[in-house]
Amino acid sequence: MSTEENKAIVRRFYEEIMNHGNVEILDELIAPDFEDHGEALFGSFKGREILKQGIVATHGILPDLHVSLEDMVAEGDYVGVRGTMRCTHQGEWLSVAGTGNELTWKGIAMFRLAGGQIVQRWFNSDGLTIVQQLGLVLPIG
Repeated sequence: MSTEENKAIVRRFYEEIMNHGNVEILDELIAPDFEDHGEALFGSFKGREILKQGIVATHGILPDLHVSLEDMVAEGDYVGVRGTMRCTHQGEWLSVAGTGNELTWKGIAMFRLAGGQIVQRWFNSDGLTIVQQLGLVLPIG
């Protein structure tokens, strides 16, 4: 697939799945043996079904989650993105009861695609900003 086709798949992942919670299209966009290489706050796992469960759970806690992609680059089978996540904290997350507060943080991700599907993702979110906004640690400075 071309880099533009790969970028389109990653855009759909964010727009349709992450922003709207449409997990029905995961079978189309995500390989069954998908590998996620996350950071400590969100963890790593293997398998499309676990990703599906995580997205459903996330939308239960953060129902208006929206990822705004600010940058996207691609080369070969890889697509990298940088974005901002915004949501309202509605349910218990990281042992903190829903506050109704807006949460905003930045993140980056790198995807590897094969055969028109996402097969791997490496990501890192600004976990310090998240736990500060949840009141789990005091802001620095």
